[in-house]
Amino acid sequence: MQWDKKKIDSFKASLSITLVAKALGLSVENGRCHCFYPMRHAHGDRTPSLSISEAKGLFRCWVCPDVRGDVIDLVQLVRDCSFPEALKWLVEEFRPWENSEPLQTNAMNPKQEIVFPEERPLVLEEEISPTLHDKVILSFLKKLVPVENTQAASWLVRRRIFKSIWNKMKLRYVEDYDGISKSLQEEFGLELLQKVGLFNKRGHLRYYKHRLIFPYLDSQGKASYFQARSILANTFPKEQNLPGRVPFPYNSKILDGSPDWVYLCEGVVDTLTLLCRNISAVGIPGVSSFKTEWVPLFKGKNVIISFDKDEAGRNGALVVQELLSVAGIHNVIGGNLNLPEMFKMKEGYDVNDFFGGRK
Repeated sequence: MQWDKKKIDSFKASLSITLVAKALGLSVENGRCHCFYPMRHAHGDRTPSLSISEAKGLFRCWVCPDVRGDVIDLVQLVRDCSFPEALKWLVEEFRPWENSEPLQTNAMNPKQEIVFPEERPLVLEEEISPTLHDKVILSFLKKLVPVENTQAASWLVRRRIFKSIWNKMKLRYVEDYDGISKSLQEEFGLELLQKVGLFNKRGHLRYYKHRLIFPYLDSQGKASYFQARSILANTFPKEQNLPGRVPFPYNSKILDGSPDWVYLCEGVVDTLTLLCRNISAVGIPGVSSFKTEWVPLFKGKNVIISFDKDEAGRNGALVVQELLSVAGIHNVIGGNLNLPEMFKMKEGYDVNDFFGGRK
């Protein structure tokens, strides 16, 4: 089903902008919340300056002229994503097909036929060559610094992720934000940088808050994809993925066909936590991000699915388990193992929590 302006407007009208704001992690009280760009405010937006009109479905910051719009604009700004990415997030979070027959096209699988507007420009391979795309990403990564002696170092130590893994997995940090931004624009031009996904539609490098960079290394130790992480306490979302398809799981080089055990984690931090303890692990960006095309990579492995111990993690683990089982790949869900109580994760915990990581 193709989304047109009428259907999008109808979908927006069905949403509560206050509930969307809260789902995005914003604390809304009496129609006001703190601006998500506190660095622009004289006192860090100590007094909330962002107003939300539930009746009109609009928001605006009274200090930042570009922080305003409707519910989709709100998602775009907070998540720093494109229009179709924002629409997809809203559909996944608020599931219009559950209560809205006009959006259903397949009674058995209503999500299958939904086609999002402007989706094609997100397919980077059709716009720029893979070689040029990889060249831009490599140039960006080369401008970053190792995490040692940066703010990220102490954050990683608190999470009980240590220097040996920082170096092995080539973790990097955006130290000179302005300098990197200027250098990239001089080298490639803004239009190309926006197509690749390093710069947002407002012409800014996307990693002002998300400065800790996790490169996805291939079998040769090179990276054409990465995930960025904020180490600030109140940033949402905490992770920010490079737009485009995730090429393979994090640390996929260990998926070499040898018959041993490997943990499949939800997120890079959990994966690094296990690697620090000499436990073989790979990671995916989120519970719903596992791709069918990755299943053959796990051939020969015994997989322990170790997602977060919450409802989303349990549901995601069941989906991955079915995919692996159909392919004949032996697997177990970590939460289902019959272990002594001291070795079980508590409800709401992830792997890093289990090993004593402090947020």
